Amino acid sequence: MAIPVRSFPVLEGEVAERFEKNARWAEEHRGSVKIPKKYVDSYNAIIKDYHQRLYGIS
Repeated sequence: MAIPVRSFPVLEGEVAERFEKNARWAEEHRGSVKIPKKYVDSYNAIIKDYHQRLYGIS
């Protein structure tokens, strides 16, 4: 008979119900990260400069 190498805790009772409720709420209210345009423009400038130096591409 095999002996488990590691046991995993199991949520029960109120803790399990609260976890399930929070997980469902998070799934229903998924969002995205809004990055300000100035950061996107800055990032694009850095990438463009990198490509120009690396590949000689304008």
